[in-house]
Amino acid sequence: MVADISKEGGDGRVPKKQPISGLTGKISSTTSIVKSKLSDFDSESAIEAIMDAPRRLQKELRKMTVFGSLTRFPAPTVGLCVLITMFFLFHSGILDKWTGTASLNVNGDLEVYLPEGSTVKEDLATIEEDWTTNAMIIYVESENQGVTNVEILKQLDNIERQLNKVVSDGGDQDGIIYILSISTVVKEVNSSAPRVAKAFVTNALGGDNLSQQINDQIDDLGDTLGGYSIPDDQNRVNQIIGELPPNAKDKLYRDVGAGALSKVGFPNRAVIVVGVVDTGFHASEIPDVCKSGGQREVEAYTDIITYTECWIEQTSFENNWNEDTSACEDRPDGQNGTAPQCLGLTMTLTGPVPITNSVTKYSFVLFWQIFPMGVVAVAFGLFLFHSDLIQTGRVRIIQGIKVVIISGLPTLCSVWWTLGIIGYLDYEVTMTVIIVGPILLALGVSYGLHITNRYAEESGTPQDKMAIAIQSTGKAVLLSAITTVIGFISLVITPMAPIKTVGIALGGGIVIVYILTMVMVPNLTMLLDLKKPSHPPPKIIEFVVEQPINWAKTTISVFIILMLVSAVWARPQVEENIDLLDMAPQGQPPIMKMKQYSEEFNAGQIGMLLIHGAIAGDRDDDSTENDDPFAKLQDIEMLENRTDRVDKTNAVSIVFLMKSVGVSVNLSGTSIMPFCNLLPAGTGEEVCHVIFDREEEQDATFWRVLTTFNTEDDANKRVQIFLLDVFYASLTQETRQLFINETYQRSLIYIDMPFMNVQDTQAAVDEVNIYAEQNYPGGIASSQLIGVAAVTIAVNDLIVGSQWTSLGFALAATLFTLAIVFRDPRYALLTTIPVLFTVSMQWLVMQQMDVTLSLVTVMIGSILVGVGIDFSIHIANRVKENGGTIEAVREACTTTGMSLIEAVVVTCAGLATAFFIPIPALKPFVKVIIILLIVAASSALLLLPAIFSLMIKSGVGLVGGSASMIRAARLIEKGEDEEVVLAAPTHRTDHDVW
Repeated sequence: MVADISKEGGDGRVPKKQPISGLTGKISSTTSIVKSKLSDFDSESAIEAIMDAPRRLQKELRKMTVFGSLTRFPAPTVGLCVLITMFFLFHSGILDKWTGTASLNVNGDLEVYLPEGSTVKEDLATIEEDWTTNAMIIYVESENQGVTNVEILKQLDNIERQLNKVVSDGGDQDGIIYILSISTVVKEVNSSAPRVAKAFVTNALGGDNLSQQINDQIDDLGDTLGGYSIPDDQNRVNQIIGELPPNAKDKLYRDVGAGALSKVGFPNRAVIVVGVVDTGFHASEIPDVCKSGGQREVEAYTDIITYTECWIEQTSFENNWNEDTSACEDRPDGQNGTAPQCLGLTMTLTGPVPITNSVTKYSFVLFWQIFPMGVVAVAFGLFLFHSDLIQTGRVRIIQGIKVVIISGLPTLCSVWWTLGIIGYLDYEVTMTVIIVGPILLALGVSYGLHITNRYAEESGTPQDKMAIAIQSTGKAVLLSAITTVIGFISLVITPMAPIKTVGIALGGGIVIVYILTMVMVPNLTMLLDLKKPSHPPPKIIEFVVEQPINWAKTTISVFIILMLVSAVWARPQVEENIDLLDMAPQGQPPIMKMKQYSEEFNAGQIGMLLIHGAIAGDRDDDSTENDDPFAKLQDIEMLENRTDRVDKTNAVSIVFLMKSVGVSVNLSGTSIMPFCNLLPAGTGEEVCHVIFDREEEQDATFWRVLTTFNTEDDANKRVQIFLLDVFYASLTQETRQLFINETYQRSLIYIDMPFMNVQDTQAAVDEVNIYAEQNYPGGIASSQLIGVAAVTIAVNDLIVGSQWTSLGFALAATLFTLAIVFRDPRYALLTTIPVLFTVSMQWLVMQQMDVTLSLVTVMIGSILVGVGIDFSIHIANRVKENGGTIEAVREACTTTGMSLIEAVVVTCAGLATAFFIPIPALKPFVKVIIILLIVAASSALLLLPAIFSLMIKSGVGLVGGSASMIRAARLIEKGEDEEVVLAAPTHRTDHDVW
């Protein structure tokens, strides 16, 4: 048993020794390998990797938080942005042409440019306590016969009766507060006799039974004494019109000639001035011509402008005014025809309210019609530069289309977001906001291009390339956006609300552009997998850039001379001018007719002098202010005559009606005459004989009779007061309140001026104000001129001051921001110098192109700061990246040069489409902006390298090492790998992708 065990044990030991031997061999082999690896181990690299691990981890975490969140879901992210865009699109005004509604709250009134607390604005508010400043003008043109002929006057009467259905209701029922025309004056005077008689009876006898009986008899006489209508007798009409003073005739009708003729021998133009309510109009019935369904029928019930136009069309159609609107023939007299003879009459609605409506209703409709052209222009510019056509002569269609989508779509969405937000919030804007669209469209594409260009320069996976682009260029784009917003937002400090709105809209728009660019561009770039080859800059760019580097002092001297010429010589020659009509869309009938009215009537800028002084009297009360009202009326006449003599000025007041309304009433042959003998002796009896006992009606106007009794005798003063009471009572309430308030303490002198340049307007306003400020014997006190002309002058004064304040703020804030970002005030100042040059050149450009400083062009300086600083930032930033040497300046300018040219071309292409918007005030603005954008790019490409080169050659260093310079600009954080921003040579070429 033992032997067996020993045998088995011997047999067993052999297999036990074999595994131990194999393990030993493996250990020996592994030891050899480890020793070999240890001999190759680089301890320094290991330590460096360990030390670098936290920084690498931090960078990867940063990628995850910034890049990862932006590009985690590319397609849904882009889709969400487009979906939100569709919402704002409905509020942007682009669909207004088809919906008939105004999405944007546009105010076309010049008054909105006045700041709160303005004296002119307060004066307007004072006027509006008793009178309306909302007026329409129906411009009447009669080619075949005079507007004072009975036949034409009755056509004016037809229109007036349809509009003013309830006379003297203050607009409560029909929306019409007053109507003033040659027709209303004829009707007023023609119907004055019975009202004079009734007014006298009521004032003389009070409200007793005898007074009522006599007034009933006067009413029974009806048209015998004259009704509120156009007389059928032309002689009666001629008699009434013959009594009108010249200033009243000039205001209501004129002979303006025709063609080469300065006069045609009869008055062929007239106006119907219509005062309307501000809000609350609703028509109970509209003419048949507008019952055609659709948007116009809806507007006719709620819009007094459309309602008036409908009645003009209806009346024209029914009464054969002209061939365009009715079935009549315009043929020579005596010639036979199959259709009725046309009257040769045309009426067109114009005036402040219709013009404001045109600005409100059509400005953005016209803009959205032109906007697609801007989109096409920008898209073509992008395609031209990014399809390799210029670089190689061959077209890469797919590549070009990708760039158009990547850079263009976010910008297009940004424009709709910006205007849509304004519309959604119902924020009040003016016509000037129309420039927001072209500017955002033109500027926005550059932000996307910077990112896509950097993306295309890199190598690796799309995620890696986009991470580098966002970490580097994304922050540079942020810096550009911040400085651009500063330039735009500087407009907010101006005292004019509409310009503040433009600043807010542009500044907010740039913020939206930046946000959508950072959200959409990375996703679109990765979805479309953009691939672009690099191309060296053209030789011409290298040659141009070399000149300011080699001839730095000469270049700087040339730029300094140009600045001095512009600032010292050109600036004083740039005139300030505001033309309200230039800010309205041309081609609209109200605008065209207002220009004609302004030229033919020397009118259009409606103004008023507010007169303080009682013009109704009472010698028995405790106040002495109203003891002699006729003396104050004489003062008003004196002031009216003086202001009417001012060149291109027309003035009328209540006095013209006193000179037109007859005081005598012919009651011969009636039973009313004997009642004068029933009156007690005194004022009443004397006035009774004056009114009812005169045969020569033509000579007996109220003004002449009042003048006859103008003595210091107390009895005669009482007669004057009694006559004035009769006169005021004889007028319709509507006509009386056109000139006088309810208390008779305040009255108006209406002052009309044509639309003129600011210098001529200023001269006329100053002369009117000189007369208004003079002392008058009757004791009246007059305000300075209130109205359109006064507002124009006040706004013009604000323009000059606001230009300097907004521009100074823009430059100072931009310089301060760059100094903080670069951590180098000197370098920030150098970067800003090209912008200073560009801004100073605006005066030379405006002077040479005969462009005036207006409500639109006043914004040029601040906008240029916002736009032009981008050019300088890109070059200055590249110089810092490359070390601040001469070679760095050369490389920065050559590699950035084509990018600047591309930005300028695309920006100008987008802005140029604004030329097609039919608003004259925009054209000089766009023209100057385009030229100065070219100047801004040129100064950044020529002046900036000249300054840098001169400093370097003079031994004045610009910056430190490249990495420290990039950190100074805060383009990377502490501990971040600078190769991400500087883009190591293994990842990029030394040329921009353009």
